Amino acid sequence: MLGNIIKLKYDLDHYKMIREDLKISNKLMSVYNNINYYSRYKDLSEKYFTEEERLEKIDKKIVLNILSDLGYTGKYNSRESFFQIQEDFRNKKFYFNINLKYGLVELIFGLLDDIDEEKNQIIGGTACGVCELIEINKGQESNEYIKDPRFRTYEELKEILKEAFSLYEDLKKEVVKIYSL
Repeated sequence: MLGNIIKLKYDLDHYKMIREDLKISNKLMSVYNNINYYSRYKDLSEKYFTEEERLEKIDKKIVLNILSDLGYTGKYNSRESFFQIQEDFRNKKFYFNINLKYGLVELIFGLLDDIDEEKNQIIGGTACGVCELIEINKGQESNEYIKDPRFRTYEELKEILKEAFSLYEDLKKEVVKIYSL
């Protein structure tokens, strides 16, 4: 019995160590809090969550036109199978990657340092992953994490991307401000 209690305590301590490894810096948490990242992405996810039939086969030209209509020049990375927008900013690159497999919209935001090859990634990750880290860091972990938005039509995709680009633009502005770039 005592052996089981000791093992349980070890498992819990080990679990806490793993969670500690996922800690978000205060600066980055300020960025996310200041733009209401978590709640905005959660709202987007809930608004566009459907179990109904989704648009699974994507016409790349239509998606590139949607990006252009929204004011962005994107390209399709065929090797990695996602749409990519990159913007140079003072020896750094903001990026916004969009994966559209199976009618899901996986959003990946980030900032890369062009100078320091070893520490290239300054911030970044999938929108869902960032929300999970925010939950963990606020001690609000749940068994159900936020899911990727889903779309049935190109009109829905355009609406999702319009909201996602708003979040991306706010993220860029706040990163520049908080990190003094």
